[in-house]
Amino acid sequence: MRLKPLRVIAIILSLLMTSAHASANIIERELQTLDNVLVNADTYINQHLEKIERLNELLQMPNISLENKYETYKKLYQEYEVFQFNKALEMLNLRYDIAVEMRDKSKQIDTELDKAQLYTISGMFTNVDNIFSSKIDTLALTPSQLTKYYFIQQRYYRNIEWKTGYAKSEQERQDIAHKWQYYCNKLMETDHPSSELHQYASMIYHMSNSEWHKAEEINEMLIAHCSQDSHSYAEYAYYRASIYESWGKTNNALLWYIRSAIADVKSATKDTASIRILSEKLLPQDINRAFHYINIALENVLFYNAQLRHEDITAILPLIEKEYMISQEAQQAETQKFLSIISILAVALAIICMVVIYMYYKSVMARHEIADINKQIKQYNDSLSEINLRLKNTNNDLAEANEVKEEYIGLFLSMCSSYIDKLKSYQRNIKRKLTAEKYSEILTEVSSTDYIDTELKSFYEMFDKAFLQLYPNFVEEFNELLKPDKRIVLSKDERLNTELRIFALIRLGITESSRIAALLRYSANTIYNYRARVKNCALDNREEFEERIKTLGARK
Repeated sequence: MRLKPLRVIAIILSLLMTSAHASANIIERELQTLDNVLVNADTYINQHLEKIERLNELLQMPNISLENKYETYKKLYQEYEVFQFNKALEMLNLRYDIAVEMRDKSKQIDTELDKAQLYTISGMFTNVDNIFSSKIDTLALTPSQLTKYYFIQQRYYRNIEWKTGYAKSEQERQDIAHKWQYYCNKLMETDHPSSELHQYASMIYHMSNSEWHKAEEINEMLIAHCSQDSHSYAEYAYYRASIYESWGKTNNALLWYIRSAIADVKSATKDTASIRILSEKLLPQDINRAFHYINIALENVLFYNAQLRHEDITAILPLIEKEYMISQEAQQAETQKFLSIISILAVALAIICMVVIYMYYKSVMARHEIADINKQIKQYNDSLSEINLRLKNTNNDLAEANEVKEEYIGLFLSMCSSYIDKLKSYQRNIKRKLTAEKYSEILTEVSSTDYIDTELKSFYEMFDKAFLQLYPNFVEEFNELLKPDKRIVLSKDERLNTELRIFALIRLGITESSRIAALLRYSANTIYNYRARVKNCALDNREEFEERIKTLGARK
């Protein structure tokens, strides 16, 4: 029996709609799983910290051998590698010291290779260049070390290629692409075809050539050998999502980004990318989840402290902010609409009541008509109740959205909140003493500078901490601009001094001496003298000194 063309089309459309609905249900279930896993994130973190603590206890054992120390630091580095950058780097430095003490050149090279890998994934490309140019002799590498060297090099150049604006020209971009492809091929040549690294390189090779089906097959083999709560699973799931996204399979890509994010949480991984990408993919359909996920991503970035992830978060935050504002404006417009309807109905109800009263007193014969009008009033009241309920629900939605916004900017408002609390306490104290007519105590209190000095010190500490988190190498780079005998030496408990704070503000774009003076509680003349004195200590042209300050800590 032959089907009519229209019937065939109808069947096809029905199948497509059913498939799309099923896909949406799977994605929603996976998102709910991710939400549940995020609720229990602290549990996974604590388990990871307990593992680290057990390794640290091994280092405290009496008469521990250098070999065991080296292996323990190696294991600690593996635990910190995608958990906390600074601690991972610390473990590598301690491990290298042990290798030097053992006079084991091979172990020293192994450590430097791991350090190059850590710098690569964190976006510190200059440090990688320094290691490969000065500390690694490829002719002296063992076969396994050479394989790792090729692996790091291909990942290094791939990260550079992905870094927006790194290549200054098309030719430079092509050179970078050629280099990572070259090292990818070298990796496949040196490692056994059945090895994980060979399969990984083969997958990357097929992805670069848009051979998505082959890349998917290799990825399936890699994932099959991973536990679903491991970092390896998270990484390969991320690649699976990238394959599907480039292939045009949007729903499949979203599903695997979710699975990658779940594995990141379960493996206590803080160097994450999947949840950040998810926050972007969910806009604007699921604004609440998008805000929640970008907050998690921001917390991970601050905890891990990797340059590359800082830049990724910075790129997406304006988009999130824009979508939130659009959502908020839409909700406000809807609320205004409901308020207008309520106002109109209220006026109408008032008019109806006036008519009813007039008709009641006019004639007893109009009772039936009054009954009808009362019935209409009841209907209007029911409508009004329904509208009030919808308004309440809308207000609840607005409150929920505001809570998300408050959580998002809470970090920046905490300092303001603290000062407000202190002012309220100060106000209560003054009011109490005024009531008790303790004028001398009030005069003493308001005349004292101790409170201002304490708060100013607290402000300096918070400013120093926040600034150095953004520009951790500022002090070192600042001193490099000064003559050797004029460089600033800070005390042990000192992050920044007055001179450094002045030029920190200049680095942030605040250049007027009057504004700097207002922020640091000095006179404008004092600020001017500080700036002039420091510029006189400049190593090179003093006229260009402040312009060079504005470039310190800039992303390469």
